[in-house]
Amino acid sequence: MPLVSQPFKALSRRMGLDERCLLKRAGELKEMGIVRNIAAHLNHRKLDYKSTLIAFRLSEGRIEGFAKRIIRYPEVTHCYERQGDYNLWTVFIYKNGRLKKILKDIAKDIGDENILELPTKRQFKLKTRIKV
Repeated sequence: MPLVSQPFKALSRRMGLDERCLLKRAGELKEMGIVRNIAAHLNHRKLDYKSTLIAFRLSEGRIEGFAKRIIRYPEVTHCYERQGDYNLWTVFIYKNGRLKKILKDIAKDIGDENILELPTKRQFKLKTRIKV
């Protein structure tokens, strides 16, 4: 997406389409659930943020309620239920040691032994490209 005042106009020109057609099709794809959103993806590292994968070990009956609680944190970008001992996985993007405070609060509820912290060491891929 070009960083200009009228990005859809520039994009439609590049694609050889009328801007209205492009916007209409984008709206249809969103309504169908194929496109979730069109948004900027910031390089959090350049803004001095860090990312960490955090897994939680929870009893089956606690997963949904805990997930609803966890996703309220603005630092949480992803939250998935998975199979295995650690059955709720999240990605946190945070700054200034905020993660330590969050995990300390969570540990009061579920215990340190039920939290697995896997800080990002190196990123290899972020983009997903699917030919449609």
